[in-house]
Amino acid sequence: MVFRLEHIVSSLLALPISGAPARPLPDSAFEVDRSHHSASPVDGESLVSIIIPCYNGEAYLQEAIESALSQTYQPVEVIVVDDGSTDRSPEIAQKFPVRYIRQPNRGLTKSRNLGVRKSRGSYVVFLDADDRLKPDAIKTGLRVLAEHPECAMAVGDHIFVSHEGRQIAGSRKECLPASHYEALLKSNFIEMISTVLFRRSVLEDVGGFDTRLRVAEDYELYLRIARDYPICCHSTVVAEYRMHQANASHNSALMLAATLQVLRSQQRYVRGDARRLFAFLEGIRAWRKQYGRQLASELARSYRTLQVDDLRRKLMLLVMHYPQGLLVFLLLRLAPRLDKRYAGSHGGYTLSQRLQAWTNAPKAQSSNLLG
Repeated sequence: MVFRLEHIVSSLLALPISGAPARPLPDSAFEVDRSHHSASPVDGESLVSIIIPCYNGEAYLQEAIESALSQTYQPVEVIVVDDGSTDRSPEIAQKFPVRYIRQPNRGLTKSRNLGVRKSRGSYVVFLDADDRLKPDAIKTGLRVLAEHPECAMAVGDHIFVSHEGRQIAGSRKECLPASHYEALLKSNFIEMISTVLFRRSVLEDVGGFDTRLRVAEDYELYLRIARDYPICCHSTVVAEYRMHQANASHNSALMLAATLQVLRSQQRYVRGDARRLFAFLEGIRAWRKQYGRQLASELARSYRTLQVDDLRRKLMLLVMHYPQGLLVFLLLRLAPRLDKRYAGSHGGYTLSQRLQAWTNAPKAQSSNLLG
């Protein structure tokens, strides 16, 4: 049995993995400024840069800035990168003692990379314009990195808040002690980028964010870092993730395609390692299921209002990545006709309610306002 298992694993490792080939990160994605490169230990005078990319974020930007300026640790610099906003975001940002940088609309990844290039801190936090940091976020992250000088970044916990800012749930995030790269191959357990305190030197070494990605750019960065560096996790809540309809994770078709693209970019690094390969395959299945179900539910609710080409494109995504989603789509369309008969014999819950609960239980991803 052991002999056969070894041969099966060896055969799997030799197989090509389906999907788009891995693409190298373009050299122009991030300009490294070695004057900031330092591997020195944390001390009480280390400058920390909090970078807030913003595109038409007037609804929540003030709260994000106030949370950044209210850190119990000092010194901190707050940098707002305005990605060509057309609302009141510039006016709001410039009311505060922050460094305000404006660029033509170029997208989230380029905004974050610009913020790092313009920053002066030895440590970096990325705060989305609709989220908030807890007052001790920086202090806690620096303490953890001081205890683990070998680690590239410290990952904390977060809670979910409503669009009004009221707490609605905890994250249920696991604080993993080791094997972080393998864990990230299975899922984006970090979930929220604002819970991460990065060493600036590591961001420079890996080249920053991949500017070709509109979403899942944080997941791709975590994978690149965890592949080559140790990271550490702690259970302290350091950030608040705001739930609202502009969250990028609500765009099921985009998230399905992008997360699979990001994960498949790791295929060259999993060949030859059975543990990584099995984690990779588990991750492919998990992402397909998560966003495939979500996309099927979205199509069932809105298919009458979609343009024919858009409907066809999204149905083809399901066929390619999660064909079971077609059955989910059909069941959700048929469910209203069966609801009355179903509810009478199943404790009052309709078939539609049960199916919606089943499809709408994905793990939260980073909150991005699409620019």
